[in-house]
Amino acid sequence: MNRRRGIFIFLAGALFIGLLAAVGFSAFRLGQQTLAERQGNPTEETLPSPTPSIIAQPPPIITNTPTATPTVTPTREPTATPSPTRKPTPTPSPTPIIVSITELGRLETTEFAMRTVIDLEKDPSNLWEKLVGTDKLMLIAEGEVVAGFDLQKVDEKKDIEVQGTTVKITLPPPEILYSRIDNEKTYVYERQTGLLVKQDPSLESRARLLAEKNLVEWAEQRGIYQKAEVAGRAYLENFLRSLGFTDVTIEVEEKEL
Repeated sequence: MNRRRGIFIFLAGALFIGLLAAVGFSAFRLGQQTLAERQGNPTEETLPSPTPSIIAQPPPIITNTPTATPTVTPTREPTATPSPTRKPTPTPSPTPIIVSITELGRLETTEFAMRTVIDLEKDPSNLWEKLVGTDKLMLIAEGEVVAGFDLQKVDEKKDIEVQGTTVKITLPPPEILYSRIDNEKTYVYERQTGLLVKQDPSLESRARLLAEKNLVEWAEQRGIYQKAEVAGRAYLENFLRSLGFTDVTIEVEEKEL
């Protein structure tokens, strides 16, 4: 009897313990679910997204726009533009020509550079100089001779004729404009003075003047005037044509002998 009572008590205790375990397990599961809900975001009831409804669009209205017919504009005949009247070239005035020519002053057209040797001796003034000798020297001189026209001698009323683009000018004869001795290249090569004869201080100066005269004569013999005339004509003709003249005549007066 006692044995059955012990078994019954044992079974009742086991059942009671099992029931407590089941209740505890359910409570444990409920606590975890509650804790998870607290830690997470509050659950909102998600509404299903509305399915976009397909609205039937009316068919596009096609309007037949009439095509514009291009209008052909008749071509306008170009109006003949009259060609501009060409203004006549102004006739050069004689005054600027006179001023231009006279401002040239002397027109140097030809230059000769030469060398000459001068033997000059002082004429003995007494018997003593004839016996013991006199003063003489040899001079070697270099210089130049320049020829051309003195345009200041051109007379405005008499020597220049202008008619439109035609001009005629009469020039004075060519002349020697200047001649000079190059002092740096001129020197006394030799000088001899007799015994007890005093040197003539003017002898070298006279030798230089004679050398310059010889240079001019040498240039004249070789046609310096003719060369000056040819060069002067060419220069003045080009000069006058540059002023607008088309017909240029240049005459040169004959040189008086």
